[in-house]
Amino acid sequence: MTMMTRIKKPLALFLGAQGAALALLLLSTQSYLNFTVAMMSSMLIVAGSLYSYRNMIRQRTEEVDLEDNKDIIDMMDDPYDLYEEERMEEITDIKAMIKAEKARQKGNVIQNTTKNVSAWVSVYRLIPYAFLVLGFIALQNNHALSVLPYLVGLAAGIALGYLIARDLFISQSSEY
Repeated sequence: MTMMTRIKKPLALFLGAQGAALALLLLSTQSYLNFTVAMMSSMLIVAGSLYSYRNMIRQRTEEVDLEDNKDIIDMMDDPYDLYEEERMEEITDIKAMIKAEKARQKGNVIQNTTKNVSAWVSVYRLIPYAFLVLGFIALQNNHALSVLPYLVGLAAGIALGYLIARDLFISQSSEY
């Protein structure tokens, strides 16, 4: 799938939403501004969050060793569960190993937090949040804030952001 065909549907969704928002101009300019600022910010936040999350998952999956197929080998070696007693011992060993791993993970809270910080502090999320806050402040300072169109715009932006991000990032990543 070429880049141009992958962009057509999200662009059509965005332009359709902007066309629907333009209908609010018939109601009032204030409603249009509130709806548009809220929709754009929430759309960018959702799309940026999904993009940074996808990148984090892609990075983590590159680190995983795919050659660990112990379950498949067990199924081939023992398709009729003839060695079930040995497996029960393995299960108790695994339970002890899980408890030990949980205790070790509690000690590595800082390391785990810094590992996930890239998704939290992504530029793709910070800039849209800044746009949300600054847009809200600008509307409030100009006495143009109207809560109902703003909340409806937030909801519409969340749905639109998900649909656009799904077409641009999520469906694209399943092709690899």
